[in-house]
Amino acid sequence: MRLLRKQINLFRYSFDCIARYKMRSIVVIVTFLIATMMVSSVLFAKDGLEREAEISVRAAPDLTLQFIRGGRIELIPISYIEVISNIEGIEKIVPRVWGYIGISNYVFTVIGIDPSQISGLEGFAIEEGRFLAKEDKKCVVVGKLLAGLLDLKVGDTIIFLSESIEAKRYQVIGIFSDQSSIYTADMIIMLIEDARDFFKIPSDYASDLLVYVNSNYIPSEVAAKMSSIPNLRVLDQDLLLRGYKTAYASRGGIFVTLWVILLIAAALISLSQMMIVGQESRFEVGLLKAFGFSTLDIIEVRLIESLVLGFFASSLGMLLGYLYVAYFNAPGLVDILLGWAFLPKQFKIPVYVSWSSIFSIYAITIIPLLITTIVPAWLNAITDPELAMRRATA
Repeated sequence: MRLLRKQINLFRYSFDCIARYKMRSIVVIVTFLIATMMVSSVLFAKDGLEREAEISVRAAPDLTLQFIRGGRIELIPISYIEVISNIEGIEKIVPRVWGYIGISNYVFTVIGIDPSQISGLEGFAIEEGRFLAKEDKKCVVVGKLLAGLLDLKVGDTIIFLSESIEAKRYQVIGIFSDQSSIYTADMIIMLIEDARDFFKIPSDYASDLLVYVNSNYIPSEVAAKMSSIPNLRVLDQDLLLRGYKTAYASRGGIFVTLWVILLIAAALISLSQMMIVGQESRFEVGLLKAFGFSTLDIIEVRLIESLVLGFFASSLGMLLGYLYVAYFNAPGLVDILLGWAFLPKQFKIPVYVSWSSIFSIYAITIIPLLITTIVPAWLNAITDPELAMRRATA
């Protein structure tokens, strides 16, 4: 009971010191708040992008086959389906046609599929209308980014200009939701026959082949059996996911590097403020030691102060970082993370807050603050009480 009362008194005195030394408290809070806001916005956005990447990869086929000639990707002959279908473990092979189309200053992806054979895309949530069916000729399902940019609704007619400057008219029958904004935001889905007509691709060629592996087989083992087939590149889901995460992590590393520099500066500022407070509080420390406070008690008071200030600054910084990404769409950050030259204002960067990120932010913010507190607190606490009071009143 006595020990509990002592701890309560130490906490009360710590909060009193926080209020008394306002300048120290404000400087520490502001510096660490800026550092925490910066790193939390990067982590929340990067985690959101990686989560979106996982969703998109789950929608991808087990294996994607591309035709390589001279180190460049070219159209793959449909005749490859006969060669590959003989490999054990393959459930089905589906051709796909895709390409890019420019609308205003932005680039969108046109994908032609056979809805009766392909799987995965129909699993994405449709906000308006429905997904594509086999009989939906000259119809498209578009991403929310394009719908917002052109103010499209289900039933509207949209005109695209092909590479040969031909006007192609399509009816919008569905709009993807922002459940997977990265994957479906710039996507335009149409029948494979319409995509062939739009890009002028012959019926015996495709952009790539989608391979679905039997559940009893491992995709990587099936992919290994295709290594002897000439001019063939095989991409599996793990490779795609690693590529996404590496890209986002490397781009986020730019901000993390800046954050480390800022954190070091914040820690040094905190150290200087703790030294100043130590000089100003010499009389108080001498008085406390005269009343029976030990050196450890004085150090504990300073550590409690730093813990409270660090926790408050980190919590507020994470809140502001979340608002910066979720509500203001991370201006300046989103372009670097995604690497796109032009992003319409309708695009919303995905945000994901994980417990691991929260714990990491608290740890890498509060621990340096505590470390920079120990030395000034120890120097302040080991001073002889009589000498401390004499110097403070001199």
